[in-house]
Amino acid sequence: TTLTIMPREFLFAVPFLLVHYCYALANAKPFLRRIRSSIAPFSLPFYEDGLDFSCTGCGKCCKVDGDVWLAPEEVDNVMNHLGYSDSNASSRDDFRKAYVRAEVAPSDGDQSQSWMCLKREEGACVFLDPLGKCSIYDVRPVQCSTYPFWPSLLKNQEAWDDESVLPDDITIGEGTDDRHWSPDLGGCEGIAAGRTIDSKNQLEYGNAKGAGLDDALEDGPEVSSIVEREEIVLKMKAAKKHWKRFPVQEIKESTWYL
Repeated sequence: TTLTIMPREFLFAVPFLLVHYCYALANAKPFLRRIRSSIAPFSLPFYEDGLDFSCTGCGKCCKVDGDVWLAPEEVDNVMNHLGYSDSNASSRDDFRKAYVRAEVAPSDGDQSQSWMCLKREEGACVFLDPLGKCSIYDVRPVQCSTYPFWPSLLKNQEAWDDESVLPDDITIGEGTDDRHWSPDLGGCEGIAAGRTIDSKNQLEYGNAKGAGLDDALEDGPEVSSIVEREEIVLKMKAAKKHWKRFPVQEIKESTWYL
């Protein structure tokens, strides 16, 4: 029989872990979150309790000066949605001429496996309609459906907050870090210092003009829409997988990243 003596550091840690485990079980968090927070309280992501986000439908993410690449299966989905035949070479050529400005084809020449980069018209995605809405919303690519939950924006709290912009109808006060959307820097109105702004209600708060974000929302209505950690992780992983699949490393390192 072999007698195994546990390290003294482990013995000292047992009561600490038990106390935190019991405390976690007693609070209102979901079970898995309680386990994570009791075992590794210092390794949790900043979005552990979810993120306050709600799309305002402004359409500005479709006007950012950047590329939108469709994976081969996404090309097929969009073509079918628009009434093109994805199995017909002539139909694929017509789709390419109308909507595609760059293409990455596999070495074997199988164009059905090409990645395609969408055209831009008047500074916006070719599929942004006159009302500022996505005309292929039901089959929009992963790049679009996962925004703003991209790995690059979820690496830390600062990156997430930096993506936040104020609606154009709120004047930015002096001495604040707030900003408006721009084509080169982009940004998302649905992210706002950890809170969601209801842009429809902002016009009712004239005293918000000239104030920073915190002042603007101090007395106004707060519209909360928490996106849970599980959904955030799913979207982040989908965006990462999509980006990693793209075959041209040079483009991923220079002009296109998620």
